[in-house]
Amino acid sequence: MDTLIFGGMLATLIALCRESSRTVVLGAWWVLLLAVVLLMAHHITSSLALTLSW
Repeated sequence: MDTLIFGGMLATLIALCRESSRTVVLGAWWVLLLAVVLLMAHHITSSLALTLSW
């Protein structure tokens, strides 16, 4: 999932550099923001133990 977010960031950067329309850039930004929020919600509510056990 993190790779998809980095891909979205790259796509948004490319849209900015290519001087795409404002609608495309804002749409990509909002989709990316939604993906980040959903990923954080998944990580926070998951039952996966993220502690270190030696």
